[in-house]
Amino acid sequence: MTWVGVPNSQLRILEGDHALRRYASSAPARRSFCGQCGSMLFFESERWPAETHIVRAAIQGDIDQAPAAHVYWDDRATWMLLHDDLPKLGGVTGVEPLAVG
Repeated sequence: MTWVGVPNSQLRILEGDHALRRYASSAPARRSFCGQCGSMLFFESERWPAETHIVRAAIQGDIDQAPAAHVYWDDRATWMLLHDDLPKLGGVTGVEPLAVG
C-alpha cells in the first residue's frame, strides 16, 4: 500500500469527517476508515507525531512530491521486488521517521 505523509499543519478535511470511523489499532497508532464503504483512509502514529498518512489511492490527481523511500521493507510480501534507488527502510523496529518537506 502506498501512503502519502502530510504535515498535520497542512491537512484539512473539508467535508465528511462525521463519516470517518477511527480505530486505535495499537497503543501508538490510529487508523481511520470510511464509515460507508470501509476503505482505509488515514494512519496516525506516535512514530510520526506531526503528520498524517493518507492512502495514495484516496487522493485524486497528482501530488507535489515523488516517493522518498520504501518503509517496512523487511516486512513486505516476499514477492514484492522493486529495482529502484529509493532507500529501503527496515521493518517494524528498523524504521526511521522521514523528513517531510
